[in-house]
Amino acid sequence: MEDSSSPDQQKMVVIPINRTFSDGTQDNWPKDERFLRPDDSYYREKLASMWLQKTGAYERGVEYILDSLPDGYALFDRPRIANPDIYDRFLYGHPTDVYFNSTKQFFPHFYYLMTGGQEPCTCVLCEKMSKRIQEGGSERRGPGRPRGRPPGTGTPIRTPGRPPGRPPGRPPGSSASKPPGRPPGRPPGRPGRPPGRPPGRPPGRPPGKLSSATYPCTDNEGTPDVFKMAVMQLELQGLQEKDITEPGSMDWRAERSLLDEYIQKLDMQPSFLPRAGEVVLWTPDFEGELAWNPDNNQIQIYFPSEKRWLGTPEWRAGIVSQVPEEDTIFQDIVQTSPKKQSVNYSGFRVETFPDPHSPDKSYSLHYKYVYLKSIKPFNAYEHFLQNIPRENLHPSIEYAMTIMSSFSLLDKHHFKGIWPNASIYSRGIFIGAELLTIGDAVRLKPQNYNPNNPQPTPSPTVTDIMVIEEIRLDLKDCDSDRKSKHLAEKYTIRIRGKIYTPSDRRIYLTSNTLHPIKPLTADEVVFAFHYVGMSGYGGWYRMHPGAMVDVSQDMILGRLYEPDALQLMFGSLSLRYDLDGVLRGREYSRQADERIPEGQKWFWGDFRTQTLAIDSLNGEDVGHYSDARDMKMWRANLRVLDGVAKAADFREAKIPGDVGRPSTKSRSNFAKVGKLSKLVSTGLGGADLSNPVSEAEEGTSRLSVGDEDDDEEEEEEEEEEEEEEDFSLRMDQLRGGTEETEEGDYVPDKERERKRVRHDD
Repeated sequence: MEDSSSPDQQKMVVIPINRTFSDGTQDNWPKDERFLRPDDSYYREKLASMWLQKTGAYERGVEYILDSLPDGYALFDRPRIANPDIYDRFLYGHPTDVYFNSTKQFFPHFYYLMTGGQEPCTCVLCEKMSKRIQEGGSERRGPGRPRGRPPGTGTPIRTPGRPPGRPPGRPPGSSASKPPGRPPGRPPGRPGRPPGRPPGRPPGRPPGKLSSATYPCTDNEGTPDVFKMAVMQLELQGLQEKDITEPGSMDWRAERSLLDEYIQKLDMQPSFLPRAGEVVLWTPDFEGELAWNPDNNQIQIYFPSEKRWLGTPEWRAGIVSQVPEEDTIFQDIVQTSPKKQSVNYSGFRVETFPDPHSPDKSYSLHYKYVYLKSIKPFNAYEHFLQNIPRENLHPSIEYAMTIMSSFSLLDKHHFKGIWPNASIYSRGIFIGAELLTIGDAVRLKPQNYNPNNPQPTPSPTVTDIMVIEEIRLDLKDCDSDRKSKHLAEKYTIRIRGKIYTPSDRRIYLTSNTLHPIKPLTADEVVFAFHYVGMSGYGGWYRMHPGAMVDVSQDMILGRLYEPDALQLMFGSLSLRYDLDGVLRGREYSRQADERIPEGQKWFWGDFRTQTLAIDSLNGEDVGHYSDARDMKMWRANLRVLDGVAKAADFREAKIPGDVGRPSTKSRSNFAKVGKLSKLVSTGLGGADLSNPVSEAEEGTSRLSVGDEDDDEEEEEEEEEEEEEEDFSLRMDQLRGGTEETEEGDYVPDKERERKRVRHDD
């Protein structure tokens, strides 16, 4: 423990703690870069005073301080999302992986440790853990740890990473990014026998397996981990196939209908339209049109009526947070067609992309509503930014290139496996800048192509098109140990579908036949592609007739646009317009993205907002620490909705009062759930993972034609608090998550103050 004493503390009476007993653990200390280790002297002063008052040794006028916190416990702080100048403090180390948010909340457990664990602990976390054990949870390990166990050796200030634990279904990463801790609510130790169950086991049951699969696994927020439980059941049954439902997750239940509706809309929309959550190249709206200026060898704004050039657009990288409610047509790519509504409804809301490695996300506040002609695919950045000096580019462009080698799955909905292997099926996947869903046609890069290596003449072209039919996360050698954070020993992403090509030369080279090969008929083209007008590319041929093939995410360049859209954007029907740009962008990302472990090629985000490393989108907090994420309230509301609520659940649900009471004003921020979930449901969905892709995996693998067979928690306030929390206030008026100073706001010392840096447009 570092000596953080000041001259004033030297005058205090230092109280040594009892070091013979502690249950603290560093495994659940936060690893997110926003968490820092502040001076803990205030905590030690408060605990010393409360301890001596409890034992009757306290003398008025004397100041006391503990020599240290109990072994395995440490104080952390982080800036509040709504007001970064205010820091909220949390005490970590409890074996349930849950933090204490005040000295009053921690003191019962502290006293339990100081008395050697002779009596059961009465703190809220231990009582909650005991109740879960009584209801069928795991046995708790013996009290504390014996004298002589060496103190923890964790780093004083945490390293960059993600919050502890992981969302359901998120496989853990490599050793370089292994998430700490164990799911909250599960005390340490091996699973025990539920009360009342007779000793022994039913005849024929394998020893020790059914009991571990029966108890629910939870993530760090207490939500059941349905994917870990599915792996456990797969080991018991040997064969399993089931749809994934998460009735215990507020996120999953709130987003169901909206996410289904959104994905159905994508299936009916043109491919060239930007989608929510995608990264695009954009510029503020302008008069005129974009055209190639041969004098400057650049794409510039041209004003036809005056026949003059107006200069280079002010390109930025941005995130699409809203899509138009009014129809968008091909003409809008070059010139905005007449609209019935204002740009707020007929245009796209685009937010400037912030630095994914910086806590300053103020660029997200720089947004505009623009029409389609001001937006271009980010994958084609080399085409639109050519001959613009790097020093003249907006910083957001390089920020966006940092995430080009990242991906995240959207809506994991199905589980299928034969022990020890399994697959989790998804409806979509974000790869770099774009969102791809089932039914999309995507362009595949030429095998073993590297834009930095000398290429033969003519250079390779993009000819292979896949129509996606499956998006899978394959689990190899599943791990059913409930104590393990891993779902399997190895994870791979595979995208499956049929391959087509518009190149007759390509089909003859791969078919090894001299006989004429007939292209698809017009009806077959309509049936093969979900887009209209695909015959504009010419004749289409089947690759690997009658077979499905698998490719890794590394093989995919991006969506195939309708031929009319491609002609309007690039003046050509060539499919390699972004080939070099995408591959160079991924190479840049692998060098610049600090989240990609050494030796790996991809960053695997649990959800899109984590991949983009943003805290807000569309004006709403979307980070892991959003003030709207009151899990205790959410679970209580779910029990109310399911008709199994108890009296404590109605209080914790913070439901507005009935009509006729003195006040019917809601004290709940539950309304924010809808906003947050709507964001998720519109295409933006926790451990940092990387999915390695070898050169051998780049190629398509030939497959057969057929498919492969709460408890109530009392909250106490500090004496100096003057007001009670009022959730009806605006977000920027909410008090903090700690209870150590007046109004709950903790402002660190001046040397620790951090304010957002303002960026000029």
